[in-house]
Order: sequence, then C-alpha cells, then structure tokens
Amino acid sequence: MSLVGVDLGTSGIRAAAVDTAGRPLASVGRRTGLRHGPPGIVETDAEECLRVVTSLLAELTNHEAVIADPVEAVSFSVQGEAVLPVDADGYALAPAPVSMDRRGTSAAARMAELVGPGEVHRRTGQPLHPMFSIYKIAAGSGVWRSSAVRGYRCLGDYVAARLGARPAIDTTMAARTGALEVADRQWSSALLAALGIPLATLPEVVPPGTVIGKVSAEAAAGTGLRAGVPLVVGSHDQASSFWGAGGRVGSVSVLSLGSSECLTVGSVGRPAGLEGTGLASYPVTGDDWLTLAGTAAGGWMLDWFADLVRSGTPTERDALFDAAAAEPPELVVLPYFAGSGTVDNDPLARGAVTGLTLDTTREQVARAFLESSAFELRKIVDTLADLGLPVGELHVAGGGVRSRRVMAIRASAARLPLRPVPGHAAARGAALQAGVGIGQFASLADLPPPVAGPVAEPDPRTTGWYAEQARRYRALYVALSAHDRSYHDPREIP
Repeated sequence: MSLVGVDLGTSGIRAAAVDTAGRPLASVGRRTGLRHGPPGIVETDAEECLRVVTSLLAELTNHEAVIADPVEAVSFSVQGEAVLPVDADGYALAPAPVSMDRRGTSAAARMAELVGPGEVHRRTGQPLHPMFSIYKIAAGSGVWRSSAVRGYRCLGDYVAARLGARPAIDTTMAARTGALEVADRQWSSALLAALGIPLATLPEVVPPGTVIGKVSAEAAAGTGLRAGVPLVVGSHDQASSFWGAGGRVGSVSVLSLGSSECLTVGSVGRPAGLEGTGLASYPVTGDDWLTLAGTAAGGWMLDWFADLVRSGTPTERDALFDAAAAEPPELVVLPYFAGSGTVDNDPLARGAVTGLTLDTTREQVARAFLESSAFELRKIVDTLADLGLPVGELHVAGGGVRSRRVMAIRASAARLPLRPVPGHAAARGAALQAGVGIGQFASLADLPPPVAGPVAEPDPRTTGWYAEQARRYRALYVALSAHDRSYHDPREIP
C-alpha cells in the first residue's frame, strides 16, 4: 500500500506517494500563478488549484511504483491564511487572497480597537496581523457579502470537499485563520461576532489525522484514485513539513525553506510568554503544540533577486546562489520584503541592502541575501531560548538544501549546525498524516524518520565576523523602522 500527500503551496502544488516506511515512491509537481491586483492584493485561483491537483493525482496514480503499491489514503499540506467564499454546492465564488495579501489591514485594526492585540493573541495563539483569514473575510466586498455565500473555506478543506470529503479543517489550519480559540480548539464566537462573520459559515474543526470522507466516484474518474479511498484532513504546511522532515516534540525542530521561511518548534503544552510577540503557536494532538517563527518572503526574496539579475529559470537560480562569493562580504541585507520576521511582527518593515560600493559584485550580493535569512534564524533561535523553547537539533527542508555550499553559508552565518533533509517534506508529512488517519501509524509521534544528509557545521574561521555582522543586522531594523513608515503607499488597502 502507499500513502499520498498533496502539498498546496503558494507558488506550486506537489503530490507525492510514500510507502508505509515513509520512503518515496513517486512525486510530481507544477508551479501555479498568483494574481497581483491593486497594491496590497495578491490572490490564487482555487479552481485552478483543484484542476492542478486532479491532473497531478492522475499522473501520480499512473506511475508504475504507485500502480504496484496502490494508494490507501490521501491527505494535504496547506498554505496558511488563504481563504475563499463558497456557494451551497461548495464551489468557489471568488479567488483566494494569500498570506501576503493586505486587504485585511483595516479589519485587523478594528479588532485591535474592539478586543486588543494581547487578548487576540491569548485567545488564538496567533499575533494580531492582517494576513490571517478572519480579516480577509471581514474585508470582503461584492460577492464575498452576497446571498450566494454559504461558507468560507481554506484551500485544503476546499479541495478535500471537492474530492468527496465533508467540510472540515484541522486545528493547525483553523488556528491560522486567526479565529480559533486554541485553548478549547473551537471557533471563537466572540472574535467572529466582533467582525460580523457568522459562525455557521466556517467548517467543522477536527484533530490532524482525522478521516473526513472518501474519494467520490466523480473525483476517482478524474484523479485515477480508487473510489472510496479515505480522505484525511489537511494540516498547515509548516506542521506537515515538521512531520515530514523528522521533527520531534522537545528534541528536533524544522526550518522550512519555501516561499516563506519558517522555523517550527514542538513543545509539550502551550508555550508561555508569547503574548506581545510575533510568535504563533497552535495545538496539534493531545498536549503537543507547535510554535512558528520566520519571515514571509524567504524564497520569494531570493526569486526577486534572481529575476533582477536575469537568472530566471530554477536551474539558473540554483546556480546563482551556489556560486555566491567564497568570502563573507561587507554587506548586510534586511530580508523584510513582505514585512518583518515574526520576532518584530512589523508588516510595514521593508527590505534593504547596505554596504554597497562600486566594487560590490553580484556574487557578494547573492551571499548577503543567503546570510540575511541565517541572521534572522539566529535571532529567532535566541528569542525562543529566552522564552524557554530550545530548538534542539535543527533539520532543514526545502529547495535550498540541495546545495551543500548554500547550506554551509547558512550554517556559518547563523552559527548553528544544520542537517538537510532532501525531498519534499511537506508532501511527505501530509502522506504520513494520511497513514495516521487509517491507523497505519499509532500517532503523529510515531512516524518513520526521513533520510537526512550530513550536518552543515559553521566555519570556525568566520565565527567572530558573523557575530559582528549579526549585531549590525539587528541594529539595521531599529535604525530603519521609522524611515520605513514614511514609504507607506496611500494607494494600498487601508
């Protein structure tokens, strides 16, 4: 038997099959597009996502390894915060605004006035921020407020329902809407009422690893899956990556290098002292919790730089960063191209490159961009340690782990050993979650470990230099904070 995980990413979708030992059998993927509208508006087309999922599953189920090892369950890894209105039949009525979409800014400000940022964080486990789904729903106009709307769905529960599942969302994705009372794992009637969102428009909340339906005959015809195959509720992509890359509560944390970059740390019980920070936490199963921290534009920032210097294809982009300067440059990059990292939780922060001279080379700037993410990682790790959340061993998943040189640069700049986990961690984690749903694994704590690569150790020759560069990095945000606010575009969604 095999298990399938579908990763509904922001810039692409991947479907992967693994065997019951967690070993990869086959994987297929495709990039998807985002629609950029007026300033502040960034959307994805849920119907296009569904078509891509259907096509990829058809391709995957036709793979010889999967034919020989038939699919027994399917689950999903889901990009956070994207949400859309649906009609009575569960069909999309509008595109889904993604995480970086800022239409929820005014609604978040209204919530701050009515409830207060600290109280919102206490209730939901998430900092008050316009990226969360509840604020996007509240900001909706036109069809979002029409009589045709019967509910609001995140991408995972939308796709699963179209394949045959009942409308249901797991606790990790429900938390990323900003509308879940994490203490009792139920929708917050108080927060929803504050923004005028009917409780009945949101799906049922269930634990990760819950079977929520079976593949319908219609979906089977399009995907090649057998009708009746169990559909297991999806989970937030960072939770899926945590499980897929070998994360373990209390001992192994996972850094995911994707469109955004996120460090996920597990703990027994809800972490204390996070209110007033940009750190987010949510319950998984039992008394296990995950805490998230990172930057919104990690991979997007690297793509932006690669496009700027005309390294447009994925192969060219990999080569660009693999050829980064051999020596650390006298440059500091602030990677806040879509707002600051979660430690500062500043949506108005902007990116910056300092230290440029006429002698600066492209290779030096490429290295500085890689270093900036590592400086932010170290800042996060130090913050978590102060809060009593040690990260333990660090596994790294995502496209950036393919290059040993890139991993070495990141490890040295962060002054932390990093163990790469090749492959597609989010899709693998979703597939293993499907196994939990059908009883193949006893729990999410009992998943088979991945095959990891050799640890990238910090270069001891650069320790002093990077300690000083990290100091400059932290001072740079403070120095530019007021300046950044002068750039606020009045055309953006208020």
